[in-house]
Amino acid sequence: MHKKPMTPTRAVETFIRCKKNREPIAEEVFLVLDSFKIWNEIELTGLLNASFYFPEILSDYRSETAINAILQKFNQRIVDMPIQ
Repeated sequence: MHKKPMTPTRAVETFIRCKKNREPIAEEVFLVLDSFKIWNEIELTGLLNASFYFPEILSDYRSETAINAILQKFNQRIVDMPIQ
């Protein structure tokens, strides 16, 4: 039986749980967190929200600026449709 890959949401949840319980954080969690550039908007928002409570979830690579830049790209895709 093989282990399922960790999802971005699960990685954020695991990071928070480990920090709260003062447990070591598995390398797999950091690998998933570092893949944030391919996450969807909801997952990125969750990561950003978690960073307000646990700022150490961010790094030089995984910064608030980098996350916001990706979220801006999602916002640029939104097209206003006039209601007729």
